Amino acid sequence: MKKTILLCVAFLLLLSTEIHAQNKIVTGSIIDELNEPVIGANIVEEGTTNGTSSDLKGNFRLVLSGKSDVIIISYIGYKNIYSKVSGNSTNLKFKIEPEATELEDVVVVGYGIQKKASIVGAITQVKSEDLQQSSVPNLTNAIAGRVAGVITVMGSGKPGADDSQIYIRGQATTNSTNPLVLVDGIERDWKQIDPEDIESFSVLKDASATAVYGVRGANGVLLITTKRGKIGKPVLNISTQTAIQQPIRTPKYLNSYWYATLMNEALTNDGKAPEYTEQDLQHYLTGDSPYTHPDNDYYKDFLKKGSIQQLINMNASGGTEFMKYYISANVLYQEGLYKEFSNALYDTNTNYNRYNFRSNLDFAVTKNLSLGVDLTGRLEVRKQPNFGADLFDKIRRLPPNWQPYINPDGSLGGRSDETRLAPYALISQYGNRSRNKNVLEGVFKLNEEMGYVSPGLSFRMMIGYNSSFESRRDIKTKPELWQYSRFGEYTLNRTREDISIDTGKGPGFRRVSFETAFNYARTFNDHDVSGMILYQQSQDWNQWDIPTGYLGWVGRATYAYKQRYLFEMNAGYNGSMQFSKDHRYGFFPAFSAGWVISEEPFFKEDIILSYLKLRGSYGEIGNDKIGDFKYLYEQIYNRAPNNQRFVWIFGEKNYTTSRGLIEGMLGNNKVSWERARKSNIGFDSKFLNNKLSISFDAFMERRTDILAIPYSIPLVLGFNNPQNSERDDKQGLPPENIGIVTNKGIDFELGYNGKIQNFNYFVKGNFTFARNKIERIDEEGKKYDWQKREGKRIGQHFGYTDAGLFQLEDFELDANKQLVLIGGFPVLKEGIPIPTMGVVYPGDVRYEDLNGDGIINSYDIGNIGKSNVPEFNYGVTIGANYRGFDLSILWQGAGGAHTYFNEDAIWEFFAQGKVMEHHLGRYNPNDPSTWETATYPRLHAVDSENNHQKSTRWLFSRDYLRLKNLEIGYTLPKSVMERINLRKIRIFANGTNLLTFDDVMNWDPESSNSTGSMYPQLRNWNIGLNITF
Repeated sequence: MKKTILLCVAFLLLLSTEIHAQNKIVTGSIIDELNEPVIGANIVEEGTTNGTSSDLKGNFRLVLSGKSDVIIISYIGYKNIYSKVSGNSTNLKFKIEPEATELEDVVVVGYGIQKKASIVGAITQVKSEDLQQSSVPNLTNAIAGRVAGVITVMGSGKPGADDSQIYIRGQATTNSTNPLVLVDGIERDWKQIDPEDIESFSVLKDASATAVYGVRGANGVLLITTKRGKIGKPVLNISTQTAIQQPIRTPKYLNSYWYATLMNEALTNDGKAPEYTEQDLQHYLTGDSPYTHPDNDYYKDFLKKGSIQQLINMNASGGTEFMKYYISANVLYQEGLYKEFSNALYDTNTNYNRYNFRSNLDFAVTKNLSLGVDLTGRLEVRKQPNFGADLFDKIRRLPPNWQPYINPDGSLGGRSDETRLAPYALISQYGNRSRNKNVLEGVFKLNEEMGYVSPGLSFRMMIGYNSSFESRRDIKTKPELWQYSRFGEYTLNRTREDISIDTGKGPGFRRVSFETAFNYARTFNDHDVSGMILYQQSQDWNQWDIPTGYLGWVGRATYAYKQRYLFEMNAGYNGSMQFSKDHRYGFFPAFSAGWVISEEPFFKEDIILSYLKLRGSYGEIGNDKIGDFKYLYEQIYNRAPNNQRFVWIFGEKNYTTSRGLIEGMLGNNKVSWERARKSNIGFDSKFLNNKLSISFDAFMERRTDILAIPYSIPLVLGFNNPQNSERDDKQGLPPENIGIVTNKGIDFELGYNGKIQNFNYFVKGNFTFARNKIERIDEEGKKYDWQKREGKRIGQHFGYTDAGLFQLEDFELDANKQLVLIGGFPVLKEGIPIPTMGVVYPGDVRYEDLNGDGIINSYDIGNIGKSNVPEFNYGVTIGANYRGFDLSILWQGAGGAHTYFNEDAIWEFFAQGKVMEHHLGRYNPNDPSTWETATYPRLHAVDSENNHQKSTRWLFSRDYLRLKNLEIGYTLPKSVMERINLRKIRIFANGTNLLTFDDVMNWDPESSNSTGSMYPQLRNWNIGLNITF
């Protein structure tokens, strides 16, 4: 019995020793490159899910399961540490290093990633943190001034429709210049992605970087990579922001007194009796009769001083050896600028709501096989009063004395003219419309490391699915409207229409894409080689249209010797369904090389120059887009328009009608892709112990075979269909390859980082210049060179050249210095060119006679000003941080362009509209003091056929400098984090579009509309809080 007990005790002792041996205890601490403790680093036992994370002091304790004697330490942005432990290891010290130096940064390129040091193409990358500073809901507005090679134009501030135009290195085609945008490798809508979800943002600019995209890459490529999970315990991040939005600029309209005064003057100038009496003017001046003589300030009465925007993002990330995850959800609420007037029957608010969800999952199925499943969903809801255009389209033209909002008897004031309906009635009692958009996107990825076949070999496959569907729900109603005149008379102008609900669906869109590739990367002593071959295919379904798509092969090969001599070849063999089978495919090669001079033995690194790389590239890329045209080789038959000219009539008295098919645009089975030949030379350099960095590129592109509609075919043949427009019978000639454009310029970026004890600071800037020239375009015959688009820039303005204002001495005068009238009209002196657009008087606009024939007519219309797209764009960012405080300031500007304003945006009384402050500087025939100093022509009560011509008078420079973004933040110290058991808390405040310096009257220099009907661009004042658990 005793032996048995002794044996059991011995067995238990051995067992406990074995258990103790298997459960090793590891303790230690982790610091970063600044010797600061690292909070939240992940420590995992290799090959298991057993792990822990470092605490607020950087300390950790991990009990090993015994399955491995290696621990892995990981932290976002830093290199992993693999450490073998034996026995119980205590008080270990680990120092983690940044994942890469700046020269070794990993850059996302077409269908892969490369180290920045090996890049020989023109690629710029933007940090996610920079995008987040803008605090704007639309991602297109976050990149302005931050990227070399990118020109942006911010067109509108309308919630949910505030897209900026993006130009990568300007314009090189008369067709669409939109770049190709890929999100996680899939072409999809990117404008509504929350910057919080973005890991990297790359801009591919030259042929070496974009040739792999073939017919889709001619206008440059944007590559957006979203965040993914890391091995370790869950990390929860919550960010909330609230902003007040205001219009950057609103037009300065005159009040009713000045409106009536100037209208009387204009009528007198036109030889008509004044409309308003002295008594009327006195009422307008004193405001003592608001019903008969209203003085409405529509911007003040119907626009808020500021609207609210709220953005909340919550994301969680983490993972194990088997699965890593990044899950995000965010909500955006954005109010419109319209005031809300309560209505008991339905909501009258104007807003935009967006709900985003993202799930990126990665699975390590085996040692070599990994899978990725990404799912994204988005719901957008837009609401506004139920009338066609924005309120700004209505109030731009409505005179201030048009009508009281509410009449003395309590009835709604208004007139029957749909273009001049009372704003109060429109906002409060015209119904409300809702537009919904549902977006679903998914990606399945498979990666297999095939080192068992050959070291460095891998295989990957990706399947993507995008879909979007829109629907609407409109509450329709119209109130009874009464006109109350200044004579105290009521007139019923509109009867009431009861409420009805109108719903609809569509359009819908789907895209399915597939790609599969073999990659190879290996190092042989001093030789680094890599290669890729990829097959790609995509197909789009747009509503009920015939689907379109692309397919093709892509290849890449790179070679580097001692990271000193770099060579790369990219090629795409792609096909587009736009073209016939004989012309569908194109081969697009690109070659590039680099020389890292600083790696040469003869190069002696010193404090001045520490790194220098020269690079150059040449390649060809294609484009297959022209407007909305599809299947360019097919003869088109369209359903006839729904009007009397095109319907079949069956019967005589109680007849019925039916719409049939009519012959549409002809097909062209010879047409094919545009071809862009691009060259680029540049250098990357580091100075002053890597504190100063400079990257510079010079580029040139020659775009040939540009798709265009032939203009030179005589109209008598009945087949001319102007580009970007359609005749009502949808007939016309098909596109041809007939255009040539050259585009060249430079872009560069520089940065400087410095430190004075605990004070860190930086300055970085970028500049882009791109100028194009139309070398060949098919246009109708022109007599003079100044009339031709050929030889000019894309988007060139054409109009008359302003020569000032006609003066009294330009006309025949009698002995009393009065105008000599023949047939009731004044006569110009001999030798002064005679305008053919209408009768002119002193104070009207005078134009240059370009051809010297003594007549001002269409032959004197020539190129004026510059293009409507800026030739240069720049940005300068200054920042600093000190003891938890951080500051960042971005100045952004553009120039080398002109914008044209007409109609209500600049002219007086257009379509019986209003007047602005600049009209006070008019030429007044009854005030000689204005004859030499007038800044505006003589006033007319109706549209002036002579003065209101497109000319240099109405062109304004788009040059501007803008305080684009300013942010100040504070991160709570780690000692505070220890007490509240959180990883990080940062509070911040920022502003966007705070100041603008320019020479444009009334409107913003980036305004996208020439008539003043656009929703204004917005200024943001934002505060936010970011918490990491």
